[in-house]
Amino acid sequence: MNYEILDHTADVCVRVYGKSFDELVKNAALAMMDLITDREKIKSFKQIKIRAEGRTREELLVHCLEEILYLHQTKKMVFRDFEVNMVGETIIRGKAFGEQIDLEKHELFSDIKAVTYHNLKIETLNDKLKTDIVFDI
Repeated sequence: MNYEILDHTADVCVRVYGKSFDELVKNAALAMMDLITDREKIKSFKQIKIRAEGRTREELLVHCLEEILYLHQTKKMVFRDFEVNMVGETIIRGKAFGEQIDLEKHELFSDIKAVTYHNLKIETLNDKLKTDIVFDI
């Protein structure tokens, strides 16, 4: 498993793992979308470009997740999968694959309001990266 949901008082916390930073970001995006809806019911009809910038890996991670959350909220879309690639040290480019929300097909679980920096720290654990991400719901 590439992530696990942790107990947290008022929000939702997810522990995410990845063999690389790109994989960590992708797994965090998948975890966030799993909190929103059942990804198995999403078809990859549309492809949306994503781009984020940040001075640190933590900032890059949060900005990328915020971009995906923004696309979900403004374009009324849900995403099944993601491609994520680091460009240099400060930019992430990628793609989100999904479709328009159809309430007859996509049950919405959590209304995520924000991605937070609360206790956010990317750590190396054996040969993987690990981080805990708190989502404001």
